Amino acid sequence: MRLVILGPSGAGKGTQAKALIEHFNLKHISTGDVLREEVKKDNVLSRAVKRLMDRGDLVPDELMLSVVEGILSEEDNFILDGFPRTFSQTLALDAICNRIAAPIEVAISISCPDDEIIQRITGRTVCPKCTEMFHTVFLPPKKHGICDKCGTELYQRPDDTMETVKRRLQLFHDLTDPIIDFYRRKGILISINGKGDIGEITQQLIKQLEEKFGHGNNS
Repeated sequence: MRLVILGPSGAGKGTQAKALIEHFNLKHISTGDVLREEVKKDNVLSRAVKRLMDRGDLVPDELMLSVVEGILSEEDNFILDGFPRTFSQTLALDAICNRIAAPIEVAISISCPDDEIIQRITGRTVCPKCTEMFHTVFLPPKKHGICDKCGTELYQRPDDTMETVKRRLQLFHDLTDPIIDFYRRKGILISINGKGDIGEITQQLIKQLEEKFGHGNNS
């Protein structure tokens, strides 16, 4: 089972990816984790990646794709999370999968109305001491602005402001809509609305995947 999962921050992509990983016993291939594992190796590629990460620079597509190809060549039961992020990466990933005869079988798109995502993200507050998270609407603290766990004053992360979230959403749509359309035209797209009960959304995803791969099939 070779999956790609797409979705904006706040749509529940991470939650659903975790549920699918547990249900189908998938390897979670996250680009961030992949790069951290790569730098532990001692070869030309890993040293090049490490130099870029140490400087805080983005890893170029060429290097990122080399790392991804190495992992996909060894794995046949995975969910790819956080990649591809651009249409050019999508085309390059497709070429890699064709070259190693291991095509992406399903692309999952978790969507959610922009206003819902804005409410979810801009309402988040976090404790700087114990990192406990709250939400002004969905999970408010017992005492306004104070962490239930340790009594520290809560704060809003700088990238959770209205302006920042709207900018990130626009960037996501600009970059990801062509990717979603690409997988739709290939006939392998599963679109799920991320607004609603989390458990019900998970069951919808599991049902559709089991129908495609066979009930209870973990490979």
